[in-house]
Amino acid sequence: MAPSTATTCRARADGRRSHLLLSVRTLIAITTAVAFFALPVHCQSEKRLSSIQQQQQQQQHQYYDSEELTSGGGGEVIKSKIRPDSYSQDPAQQYEKHLQHGKQSDTVGSASTVYGEQYSDGGALMQQDQPMLDEEAQESISSGSINNHRIPQYTRGGSPVPADVVEGKNVGNRAVGNNYHHGGNPSSATGGYAVDSAYGPHYSSQDLVQDQNYQLEFKYHDYDKMTKFLRTTSSRFPNLTALYSIGKSVQGRDLWVMVVSSSPYEHMIGKPDVKYVANMHGNEAVGRELMLHLIQYLVNSYSVDPYIRWLLDNTRIHVLPSMNPDGFEVAREGQCDGGQGRYNARGFDLNRNFPDYFKQNNKRGQPETDAVKEWTSKIQFVLSGGLHGGALVASYPFDNTPNSRFCISSPLCSVFQSYTSTPSLTPDDDVFKHLALTYSRNHPTMNQGVACKAGTPTFNNGITNGAAWYPLTGGMQDFNYVWYGCMEVTLELSCCKYPSTSELPKLWEENRLSLVKFLAEAHRGVHGFVMDEHGNPIEKASLKIKGRDVGFQTTKYGEFWRILLPGVYKLEIYGDGYIPKEMDFMVVEQHPTLLNVTLHTSKVLRENTISALSSTTITTTTTDARIKFPNSNRF
Repeated sequence: MAPSTATTCRARADGRRSHLLLSVRTLIAITTAVAFFALPVHCQSEKRLSSIQQQQQQQQHQYYDSEELTSGGGGEVIKSKIRPDSYSQDPAQQYEKHLQHGKQSDTVGSASTVYGEQYSDGGALMQQDQPMLDEEAQESISSGSINNHRIPQYTRGGSPVPADVVEGKNVGNRAVGNNYHHGGNPSSATGGYAVDSAYGPHYSSQDLVQDQNYQLEFKYHDYDKMTKFLRTTSSRFPNLTALYSIGKSVQGRDLWVMVVSSSPYEHMIGKPDVKYVANMHGNEAVGRELMLHLIQYLVNSYSVDPYIRWLLDNTRIHVLPSMNPDGFEVAREGQCDGGQGRYNARGFDLNRNFPDYFKQNNKRGQPETDAVKEWTSKIQFVLSGGLHGGALVASYPFDNTPNSRFCISSPLCSVFQSYTSTPSLTPDDDVFKHLALTYSRNHPTMNQGVACKAGTPTFNNGITNGAAWYPLTGGMQDFNYVWYGCMEVTLELSCCKYPSTSELPKLWEENRLSLVKFLAEAHRGVHGFVMDEHGNPIEKASLKIKGRDVGFQTTKYGEFWRILLPGVYKLEIYGDGYIPKEMDFMVVEQHPTLLNVTLHTSKVLRENTISALSSTTITTTTTDARIKFPNSNRF
């Protein structure tokens, strides 16, 4: 008999409930199994997350701050960031002890006595007087809200923990788009240069058969041999070097630049760029060879010398061994004087071919100087050395003397009025003298100031103001300083411009210590970031140390540096569309001072003022008080 409709419906309902119950039970069982098997994975994930957070927290405190400095809590971390004070004041004797000691130990702590670092027994920096900052400066350093000493540590051989992950918009010490590109055309947007790829990452070992021991002979290298050495070095040390060209000479030779740093391809925010430029006079050949030996020395010493490791971990060193390769090709070994090879292939003196602040320079620009000018405009160099020959002295700006007629409308006129006769001193004369003395005092004979030969001048302590020696128009060191705020010193390395090959080993030994110690001076003074109220970097903010009327600007990441001697200073900051600001700070001997600046937009000020006064009948007109800065095209 057929079941009734009611019975059929009940049966169907009971079936659906049973099926639903079975589905629910099955789902619960599957969920339980998944949870059971996923638990170890989750636990491992939590452990990794905890480890990462702990690592980030540790990295945040790897820069010294005021509490660590005064309490001695920095230990090894402080050592890694501080500028070692010195090798020795007697380089002729003590430096050999350092070399022997470096073979036995690769730790910073064990080398502290060699370099004269001032650490307590526990490894912490001895207590030093700290800067007295205004409230906002102190808050920016202590709160961690912008960029401060707690930003992550520099890293080698890989990307660091992004600072914006650790502290919101913190950009300090983060790897960013590099200045160089592997092949192809440079990017105009990033202002980069194409990295030489002839000996790229996929080079053949056959290319290096005859250079297996990586030897660099003490002899002069023509353009082809110099290029081969640079490419070989770039291939053998890809984690420490990058080779690129900033342009070509009149005759089409590349103007090679080699970066030596633990981050050669990347710009690490907060890490200063420095440079050496040699052989701009083609017959002054010593600097050209010393730069090749310096490159070799730095890459070979990185793993065995704590000082060199510190320098390369915290500095990006750009070396242009030959600015005038055409002139070098026609110069002749053994010619101590004369002009054969001095000029470029068109007969121009490259050290008279730069824009000049004091006098109009009508000389037609040359490819070599145009390349250096563009290079200097793209990379904000903090410190520079120009290597020459024909004398034994460190010469510092100004090379030229003021021209009152040209200076009438300039804001620097009042500064230079008292310098109408030699010497021609800069507002940073104390810093330039210190930089020149750093080189001469670490040189065994330069500091004695002995004349090269009868009838040539003597130089007290081996240094001189350029204009006091002889004035010139269109010099490179004045251009670097006035246009871009880069402290450049001219280093005359040998009495003979092109000495015999047999003299090269001695010249290298005499200059090795000075070349290294000079670069380390980039870590003296003040550095920091200029940000807006939202923590975004302000590019091309104009800065000036009060009383020193040559200004400087921030990078696209808001970075700034200024070499200063110990003392109390006032920093004036101005950004287009922002309220100007002044901040007091102190510089000490042992480490650079970090100073972070927050600028507030004028629009925010006006809106806040209108909002605060909206309930009153007072009418207020808000105007922007602006600091008068020199022409930004010049500074």
